[in-house]
Amino acid sequence: MRKTHIPTAVKAVVDAKAARDAGDVALLQMVVEWAVEYRVDDSVVDDLTFGVDGVILGGVGCPLVDEFAAYDLAAVMGMSSEGGCGYIAKTLELRYRLRRIWEQVVALKVPVWKAFRVCEHTLTLSFEAARYVDQMLAPTLRSCSYAQIERTVAQAIDLYDPEEAERRRRKAADDRDFQIHLGQRNNPTDGTVDVTGTLSTEDALDLEAAVKQGAKTLGDLGCGKSLGARRSMAVGEMARQQLTLDLEAGGDTGGRGVVIYAHIDADSPHATLDNIGGGDVLIEQLKGWCQTAGTTVTIKPVIDLNQEISTSAYVPTAKLVEQVRLRDQCCVFPNCTRRAEHCDLDHRIPFNKNNPAAGGSTSTSNLSLLCRKHHRAKTFSTWTYTSPQPGVYDWTSPSGHRFRVTRGRRHGRMPVTTPLDDPPEP
Repeated sequence: MRKTHIPTAVKAVVDAKAARDAGDVALLQMVVEWAVEYRVDDSVVDDLTFGVDGVILGGVGCPLVDEFAAYDLAAVMGMSSEGGCGYIAKTLELRYRLRRIWEQVVALKVPVWKAFRVCEHTLTLSFEAARYVDQMLAPTLRSCSYAQIERTVAQAIDLYDPEEAERRRRKAADDRDFQIHLGQRNNPTDGTVDVTGTLSTEDALDLEAAVKQGAKTLGDLGCGKSLGARRSMAVGEMARQQLTLDLEAGGDTGGRGVVIYAHIDADSPHATLDNIGGGDVLIEQLKGWCQTAGTTVTIKPVIDLNQEISTSAYVPTAKLVEQVRLRDQCCVFPNCTRRAEHCDLDHRIPFNKNNPAAGGSTSTSNLSLLCRKHHRAKTFSTWTYTSPQPGVYDWTSPSGHRFRVTRGRRHGRMPVTTPLDDPPEP
């Protein structure tokens, strides 16, 4: 009896996949039409006219488009500005520089996601190198492996773009990074944080040797934890004691000096953190941090995030800056998660330097965090926003779409962007 339903179920899956693939292609074609409508002439870009500042979102040969309109489209698509611009860039790369692959995609012979994989490698290539990749991969892309795509791109660079080969080598060195994901704890009460990084080979070898030795020493001293746990603990010991890093020209380089803003309820076993990623930790964990050897504990007066603080000057006071950063945590633009330390404080209602009484105040209710990109969008385009209550922001895009940005302080939730209403009438 069960087998008789399988063909129907499989057909439904096939039909759904076909509809999804056709929808993906239709979306690509609509984005190309959007790019034509919001194309910016080179002369406008040369004049640096704010509000229609053109950007190249594909490789050389793709049209320039209105930067702030791109943020609008990204928000409508439910993407961050970076994600939306990346989608637009790969779409234009396909349409204008990888035309054979574009034809395969439109004919539903190659899935969009696989064509985008090629675009990720060709965006920075010269027009000739991109054309070579297009010619070589278009006939067989449907069955190509990722390794074959990368080999073809490498061949194109060697043949047509030696400067790009050198640029990529330098970029790989510049892109080395080390991230401690304080705001992305999978379980906010387990007391752990993910760490990722990209190191040069020699640095990685040195770090591995130090961590391996630290884990062995802990084991020799009687630590019964697993090897992975001891390796993790060894990194913590290195951070506290700086066993392998002494680059400071002067001053105290030892010990841990972290400022923590914790809200503690006498009836709860948890403390809510306002910084280092937000979220909850057990009070016992907080005590353990403070009691660890080499730790410097800094006690800060509690800042009431709902208190209205103001100054008559344009530049906010240190306490006001601290309050706004703790309240917003990151950029308040739709779908943006740029952290507070990389953001400007924006006067929602512009401050009038010549007549402060006629403009917006420098105050808790009139200041918000915006990263530099979205600060520009708010200042030089028709993006606008209001704040109906502290920590809640209602945005209106140049096309008339409206979005609400909110952030839950508990459990370290990142901002949530929600469409406020149906799309405006055409």
